[in-house]
Formats: sequence, C-alpha cells, structure tokens
Amino acid sequence: MSETPVSQQPKTIGGFIEEDDDEDDEEQEQGTGTNGSLAQTPVQQQQNVQAVYNPPTDVLEQDHAPSAIPTQGASVQGQPLPQSNAPVPSAQNATSAAAAAAAAASKPRLPQDRVGQLEDRIADDPKGDVDAWLDLIALHRSKNKLDDARSVYDRFFEVFPTAAEQWVAYALMEQDQDDFLRLENIFNMALLKNYNVQLWGIYLDYIRRRNNVMTDATGQARQTITQAYDFALNLIGNDKDSGSMWQDYINFIKSGPGNPGGNGWQDAQKMDLLRKAYQRAITVPMQATTSLWKEYDSFEMGLNKMTGRKFLQEKSPAYMTARTSYNILQKITQDLKRRTVPTLPPAPGCDGDDDYQQQVTIWQNWVEWEKEDPLVLKEEDIKAYRDRVLYVYRQATMALRFWPQIWYDAAEFCFDNEMETEANDFLAQGASANPESCLLAFVRADRIEQTMPVEDGEESLVRRGDAVKEPYDNCLNALYALIDKIRAREPKAVAQIKDYYESLPPLSREPTPEARDDDDDEDSTSRPASNSRDAEEKRQIDEVQKDTASQIKTVSKTLSFVWIALMRAMRRIQGKGKPDAPVGGLRNVFALARKRGRITSDVYVATALIEYHCYKDPAATKIFERGMKLFPEDELFAMEYLKHLIATNDVTNARAVFETTVSKLSAKPENVARTKPLFLFIHEYESNYGELAQITKLEKRMADLFPEDPSLVRFGHRFRIPTFDPCTVRTIISPNAQTRPKGTESAILSTEIEPVPNPAVLSAAAGYVQSPKRPLDNADSDAEQPARKLARGESPLKGAAGRRQQQRQRAEGYGSQVVAPPPKPLPRDITLLLSMIPNASTYPAQARLNAESMVALIRGIDPSRAMPQGGGYGGGNYNYGR
Repeated sequence: MSETPVSQQPKTIGGFIEEDDDEDDEEQEQGTGTNGSLAQTPVQQQQNVQAVYNPPTDVLEQDHAPSAIPTQGASVQGQPLPQSNAPVPSAQNATSAAAAAAAAASKPRLPQDRVGQLEDRIADDPKGDVDAWLDLIALHRSKNKLDDARSVYDRFFEVFPTAAEQWVAYALMEQDQDDFLRLENIFNMALLKNYNVQLWGIYLDYIRRRNNVMTDATGQARQTITQAYDFALNLIGNDKDSGSMWQDYINFIKSGPGNPGGNGWQDAQKMDLLRKAYQRAITVPMQATTSLWKEYDSFEMGLNKMTGRKFLQEKSPAYMTARTSYNILQKITQDLKRRTVPTLPPAPGCDGDDDYQQQVTIWQNWVEWEKEDPLVLKEEDIKAYRDRVLYVYRQATMALRFWPQIWYDAAEFCFDNEMETEANDFLAQGASANPESCLLAFVRADRIEQTMPVEDGEESLVRRGDAVKEPYDNCLNALYALIDKIRAREPKAVAQIKDYYESLPPLSREPTPEARDDDDDEDSTSRPASNSRDAEEKRQIDEVQKDTASQIKTVSKTLSFVWIALMRAMRRIQGKGKPDAPVGGLRNVFALARKRGRITSDVYVATALIEYHCYKDPAATKIFERGMKLFPEDELFAMEYLKHLIATNDVTNARAVFETTVSKLSAKPENVARTKPLFLFIHEYESNYGELAQITKLEKRMADLFPEDPSLVRFGHRFRIPTFDPCTVRTIISPNAQTRPKGTESAILSTEIEPVPNPAVLSAAAGYVQSPKRPLDNADSDAEQPARKLARGESPLKGAAGRRQQQRQRAEGYGSQVVAPPPKPLPRDITLLLSMIPNASTYPAQARLNAESMVALIRGIDPSRAMPQGGGYGGGNYNYGR
C-alpha cells in the first residue's frame, strides 16, 4: 500500500486555531490554562422571621408554602426577630480559610491534636468523611466549646443542608442553652429545606412553649399555635410517620374552650375544628389511622347518631383506602433506611454498592407507588395528588442527595405536571449538591435554551449564550477542581507508603562475634527479604500512580464531553462565531477548551465534524490533522479521521493516516491489539473498492500481526456485510435430510439387530393409534401399561349405498385385493422391557447393546418367576420405568 505524507498543518485553522504545535503538546501534557478551581458558593441571606404570622383562612388551600414561619405571636410586639450575631462568611474569607486549612494540613499533626486531625480529614474529603464531621462536633460539645461546635455546624450544613437529624441535634443544643434567638434562626434556615417529622415536632414544641395558653386572655397564643400546626401539617402531614403530630394536634383542639355538642359559638367552633382535623387525619396512610378512626367514630356518634352515621358513611371509603394503602406501603418500605445524612454512592462493584442500589430501588418503588394514585386523588383533588408525590421526592432527595438521577426524575415529574417553579428548584438544588453531574447540567442548560425568548440583535445572542453557559461552566469548574484534587492526593498517598516502610525495623543487623562465621548465610536470608520489601513498596506506589492516572483519564473524558455539549449549544445559539468576539459561537468554545487543557481527542473529532457537516468548511480536515499531532497513538481518533477522509473521497491521505498510526502502535508489542479495528476498517474499504493485490497484501500483514484469527475469517470478511455472510450460509439442498426437527428418532436402531417398533412412538402403520384419553407416551406412569387401540378400517356403508359401493369396487377390480392384516401386537411384558431400555443414541460407542447376549438372557429366565398379571410381586405396584 502506497503511503503519501499528510499535508503540513498551517498556523491558522478557520480563524480559531492559532497556537503552535508545541504549545498544544504542552497543554495536553501539563493541562495548562485557566484555573479549574470551583468558585465559592455565597451564603444566602436568610429572611427575618415575622413576629405575627397571618396566613389565609384555610392554609391547606394555598398553592405554595408561606414565606415565613409562625413563631412567638404577640410576645414580640410585631417586631422582626433579630438574626444570629454570627458573621456571614464571604467568598474571600472562605478562600483564605481554605488556604489556611491546606497549609495546616501540610504540617504533620501531633498525636494529641485530635481536632487538627479531624479538620484534616474534613478538608481532604468533606462529602465522604461524614464521621469526621460528627466526631469533631461531638468533641467540641464534650469540651463545652459551643462556639466552636456552632462553627462546625455552619460548615457542615453548607455541605449537607438537608441533614435533618443534625439540625435536630443543633436545635436541641440551643434549646438546652435557652438561646431562643439562635434557635429561631435555626428554624428559619432548616424548616423549609427539611420536611422531617422530628424537626417539625421540635418547632411545634417551641411554639407551644413560647405561647402559653394558660395565661392567654386574648386568645392570640392559641391562634398562633393553631396556625403553626396547620402550617406544619400542610407540609408534612402526608408522612407515613406523622401520626403522633396529628394526635397532638387533635388533643390540642380538645384542650381548647368549648364543649362539642353545646349551644355556644365556642362549642360549635370546637366541633367543627375537631371534625375537620379527624377527617383530614383518617385519609392519610399512617400507623395511627385506625386509632384515629375509632376516635372519630366515637366523636360523631357521641354528638348525634343520625348525622354521625352520615359523616362516617361518607368518610369510610377514604379511611379504608388509607388503611389498605398503609399496609402496602409498609411492605414496600420495610427495608428502607430513612437516613437524612446522605452518603456518596459507592463505585460499582465496591463495598456498599449493593446496599446503596437497594435503597435507590426502594425509593423508586415508593415514588412509583405514589404515582399510581392508590388514594384515588387525581380526579377529586389533583393538588393533593401532586403534593403527595412531591413529598416523597423531597424525602428521597434528602436521603439520596448525591444521586443525580433522583433529582432528574423529580424535576421531570414537576415539568410534566405543570409545576415549573418546583422543577427548577429541584434542578438547582441537585446541581448544587452534584456540581460534577453532567446529567443535571445538561438538563438545566436545555431548559434555559428552550424557555428563554429569542430576540433579534447581537445583544440577545450574547445574553442567551451567557445564560446557557452558566450550567456548563459550573460543571466544568467542578470537574477541573476534581482533577486538581485527585492529583493532590497522589503525593500524600506515596508519602504515607514511604513513611510506613521507613518506620519498619531493619531486616538485617550487625552479626555477633559468635555468628560471624555465619555471615554468608545471614546475607543470603536478609538480602532477599530486603529486596522483597522494596519490591512491595514499589508495587504499592505504582498502584497509587496507576489509580490516579485512571481517575484523571475518566474525569478528562467527562469534561471533554461537557465541552462538546457546550460547543453544540453555542453553535445552535450563536452559530460558527469567532474567538474572542462577543458572539463567540462554536469556535470560541473550542478555543477556550484548548486553552484550558485536559481535553481528549473527542473534542477535536466533534469540532471537525461540526465544521464539516454544518458549514462544509475545509477547516474540518485541518482540525483532524492538528489532532493527529496531539494524539498520534489514539486509535479511536485515527478511526474517526479515516472515516472522514473516506467520506470526503481523500483515499490517498486516508491510507497515509492508516500507515502512520499502525506503524507507531505496532512498534510496541503491547499496542498491537489496538490496531485491529483500523486493519478491519481499511480491509473492508479495500475489499469493496481496492485492487486484489492490495487486499492480499493487507491480509498477509493481518495474518502476521493476528495469528490467532483463522484465515477463513479474514477471507470471508471481504464479502460479508453486518447482516449477512455468504461464505457461512447453509443452503437447503434436501429438506427431508436437512430440516428434520430436533428430537426425531431414527426408524432404524441398528443394522445388527432386527428392527423392533418403539411402543412410545408407535405409528398407525403398525396398527396403533393414539387415544386422546390415554396417550401413547406414558411409559413413566405408575399405572399398568394400558392396552393399545387398534386402528379400525373404514366402516362399511349400510343399505343400498353399501351395495352400490361393493359393485363399483368389483367392477374396477379392487374387490379381489387382499388387505394385509396389521402385525400382531407384542406381549405386554416385552413392550414394558423395551420402554425401559434407553435409545441406542444415548450409549457411547463402546457400550452398544449386544443383541446376542440380551436374547440369551431372556431365554434363561425362569418362567415360574415371571411377573404375574397383577403388575408386580406380592401385588405391589412398582414403577419399572424409572
């Protein structure tokens, strides 16, 4: 095959590749470019808790949760509650704190510096090392350093904002200190992010503590508590574990003024509140549903039996549905662990992966069960149906915070049910929790691109482009920061390995005077042991380096596809564009990707193909040529380049690219296998459009490089397509001999013995037919072998018709023919014996049946010991077929 050198690469490619080759090589080797660190997320300002909370008359009819949380009521005299005095960290402070923590981590910690050791663990793995966070908080609290504990709590909730269990612990700590200002600040930050029964229970206890109904002359305190209960039950009353909260609410109503059934306005009001609370509670699938129904029954029947039966009859179907649904829900969630402190999903095949996937499956089953509408709410109350599904999704995202698919599913449900605000909120929270997730970044960017209005003018293109870039930029920043973090771990791990082996006692020691004569033996034993230790140390260091390289390769591949997605989006919005221009478009993104580095050859392939297919620009070929210089041993890139050259009918350069890539890869024996796809591709092309001499020459090279492949496979590769291979097709020449169904037994068992019909497959020609009541194939039955039915001849026609048929047969000469009688049936015992003998095909060649020996054996049987007609000795019913 002739080889033609590829044309030289120019300095500019379509106006957006201007760097030298050496600079590109350095970018790929060292990953130069912009800093990949993640920007610090600013702490959001919390809204003040309003002193007096005035919701609409019916809180349950609101479309959205109120923006403020009811607190003390009239006790604060209408002034907003002061916020915590703790300073809000800025982005610069957070950056300096991170730098200080990194500097402190580089210094060795003293063994007694427990706080420093835990801080180092948190700085190294803030999302994964949850135990370090909790141990550090417990350590500060045990030493009564509450300010330090608060500081750790604040940092902890920046990483785990939905860790309701720790919010509960934080609130109880402040409650024990009677620090109500901090406690109210906790409620402001935590309640609307954590739909947790225990946390909201602490909130309700605090409201009742701060609003004393015993000394309330105006009734304001009771009204505030009632509003707080309505607010809480409106948000978390659907929880299957909220039975205690419903019971507390009902008991609180019972403790109010008035007597249900009385004549006063307070009596009627109390009766209405109780009825409404009971009727809401009994429709929720929870453990307390049955007991609440009994209370409601007693309540209604105690007021008026006639109207009570009417109310109970109306609510009985909803109660029965709720009770049945709770039993089903308990079975679905019996293995569910409702942890609110999320954990990172283990890598596939690693410890904990099966348990984590089981929890994901249970949550998904719970969500799907709610979507099936077991409470029949879609037709009557669509909002209640959506709220129930939404609540389960919120619970699932608390436990599976670092599982991007659950955020995606929640957002899709909201989009499908006309809940745009909730959908965007799910996507924003999911992207904040998983900034490295391509899935969430792509979904957010697509939604922005679809919903943002299209306007004329360059400013509109810039504005749309900037809006769509934001999710991609966040994902890219997170991935580049992850690469830096992975690279920073390697020297630490290597240093730990070296320190460990240096701390081991030496293997050899100075010989004593008595052992000087044994120096040779000592050297022969200590030196191999020392070499083994060095080899083990080197092996562990190599494993760390290989693992680091593998992780960086995976992340580089991921961020490359983020660049590709951004490139395609900018091409749709801004077109081809130019680098460093307001409307940068495709080419500006490609320039930024090359400048930032750490990209794979996929970016070059995608850019070149977009240039070719969208604009028919000759820059596509030049991008491929630049990529060949940066990735000379990338067989996948070479394959895409070959396909492009063949598609553009540039066969000369295609053959040159093939020869160049194959030569470089084949120089190393371990890379020979990577050239096989290239050989197969070019062999297919030459087979279709090349000369026979080229084909045979190529097959000779393939035979030398891949001797394990049969020559028939290589030869047949010329003529086949993916769906048909003419060299291996089996044509049907004789249907009788070639298309016999499997399992059909030959009529001739052996030429050495007389053919004996098999009773299990007797044919009609032998005089037997199969009865629909008693099939022939019953050799394994315990019952006695039944008598076979003989095939009867045609029934003669009677009367004149029969006489006319006989006369016609005589006239035609058929009446004189004699029909051979059917063969005489075999004795029953012989039939049974033959059915017990396996088919001849089941015996190996050396174990064929000897007919003469079998006949001699049968002749030697004593007739007096033959089996009686009863079917067995002593009247027993033996199964001789087994």
